[in-house]
Amino acid sequence: MYKPLLPTLRIAAVAALLALAPVSARAADPAPDADAPYSHLSELTVSEVLVDFQDDVTSQDIAEIGRAAGVTLHPNSPDSESYRMYVGEVDPDRVQAVVDALSADPRVESAQPNYWMAGLWNDADALREYSPERRTMKPDDPLYKYQWHLTKIGMEEAWVGCTGKDVVVAVIDTGVAYEKRGQFIQCEDLAKTRFVKGWNYIGGNEHANDDHAHGTHVAGTIAQSTNNGVGVAGVAFNAAIMPLKVLSARGFGKTGDIAAAIRFAADHGASVINMSLGGPSGSKALEDACKYAHKKGVVVVCAAGNSNSESVSFPARYKECIAVSATRFDDLLTFYTNRGKRIDIAAPGGDLNVDQNGDGYRDGVLQNTIVIGDPTQETYSLFQGTSMASPHVAGAAALMVSLGVTDPEAVRGRLTSTARRDGLPDELEKGYGGGVLECSRAVFKTAFMDPLARFVLAFVLLLGMLLRAPVKPRLSGMVALGMVGGACGLFFLPWLGVNVPLVSRAVPDWDLTLAGLSVHANPVFWSATIPLALSMFTFGQRRMQDLCMGLAYGVAGFLLHQALYTTADMQALPGLFLDKAWLLLNVAACLFIAYVLAFAARKDQGA
Repeated sequence: MYKPLLPTLRIAAVAALLALAPVSARAADPAPDADAPYSHLSELTVSEVLVDFQDDVTSQDIAEIGRAAGVTLHPNSPDSESYRMYVGEVDPDRVQAVVDALSADPRVESAQPNYWMAGLWNDADALREYSPERRTMKPDDPLYKYQWHLTKIGMEEAWVGCTGKDVVVAVIDTGVAYEKRGQFIQCEDLAKTRFVKGWNYIGGNEHANDDHAHGTHVAGTIAQSTNNGVGVAGVAFNAAIMPLKVLSARGFGKTGDIAAAIRFAADHGASVINMSLGGPSGSKALEDACKYAHKKGVVVVCAAGNSNSESVSFPARYKECIAVSATRFDDLLTFYTNRGKRIDIAAPGGDLNVDQNGDGYRDGVLQNTIVIGDPTQETYSLFQGTSMASPHVAGAAALMVSLGVTDPEAVRGRLTSTARRDGLPDELEKGYGGGVLECSRAVFKTAFMDPLARFVLAFVLLLGMLLRAPVKPRLSGMVALGMVGGACGLFFLPWLGVNVPLVSRAVPDWDLTLAGLSVHANPVFWSATIPLALSMFTFGQRRMQDLCMGLAYGVAGFLLHQALYTTADMQALPGLFLDKAWLLLNVAACLFIAYVLAFAARKDQGA
């Protein structure tokens, strides 16, 4: 549908090509405890309780409740005291008895064992050699040619529309090799990736360094430094990573730490959370944390699990999360992935048993990470697992958010509705959800088709006024210019190789360019305010009146489209009903402004 536009972009891209320098790749040891994470979880002793108290319970009350149950309770993390989440260590044989005693107190919202969870990967292999070659129309990262999983989801077309700029993605995992500190290195292909402050829940400090390899690999799929002449590429390479370490060097972690990390991410500016981890046991504290993040507008993406089961893992099973299953090169579900109706979407997870694309290497997902268990060395490793599938979707979600689709359910709907279904088994609910992730389609629909639809709606509103209104609007080039600016901007510019964000966005979306995601979808920009203010300021100037008239029609088309197809939760307006009421009210206000300007113009002509 949009491929005819790509040659122009590709010709423009040739001017930016760089020569590639070879980079050494080290072999990695086999992954410890990698083939069956759930079986290993059963070997770990649960010796903690996780307690979520009512918000109005005092510290003295908490101490009293703990003494009565025979456990000393303390905040799960430095910030968890604010939302009253506490943990306490008890004898493993007494865990259930303590949980029962705590649950009986009305001041306790929930109490449960602090269950273990694990990173959801199955196996690993190192890419031991490669020969660099000059890139054309693709990123100049020399190992990109082995990233079949990125070409499979259409990244070369998707990057034309956006790269995830200004979005923060929290990686709740084993940490990330993002800084040089003591024995820890910064992986070479993360040198140009932006990072924001995170937290180490295992070590209790701000340095969420990776001592395993899993988290760095996951972070690379989301936002690996790209087109830098080094290593490999990432899905949303201009997004920022928030590293949150909740899994140990063995790849295991507790639900209390994971729940705390989710809340930390939601409270510190993350728009997307990736959790390539899971376990067979749920937790109310974990579910409440996912609900909290979702309510704050955070997209939560989770690996479905590697147990070849019809039951999805926790936390992916919670309805607030996007559950991701894993496919291989031929788009069939992998042998290890969990399935079932709870799956939202499938994405490449890799299969190290085959080389279906014929590149000479087993079909794992390739990223730059540390040597497994050795944070002093790095490598380029092929991993497989739903852990690898999930960050593809998290990166795609970051692309959607950067384009202004910030409502979590709108992101889910956009990714699933544009997913690839051709050639897949008829029973998608068996494990594909909406289909296989297709970033190119999702970006094209959001960055090209949506603006086009908004312009069409603006034109229909103008046509209605021409046919029905007592005073007909005058048509001119300035009216057309204003209508384009208000409805869609020059949205096609990125497909021509021109990147001017303010010009290529509609006026109501200028908040994204001028102030970022934190103020997106505010009632000032998503209203008749700008057309009204501009028309009042320029009243009496004929050409500017025409521009304002067109702007009013354009903004009306934009707001009407938003009312019909919600992409963002409006700020300061609680609830979808009020959002739509506000938008429709301002559609009417924009049409009234256009009518007044048309009346004034006709009056001037008559005079």
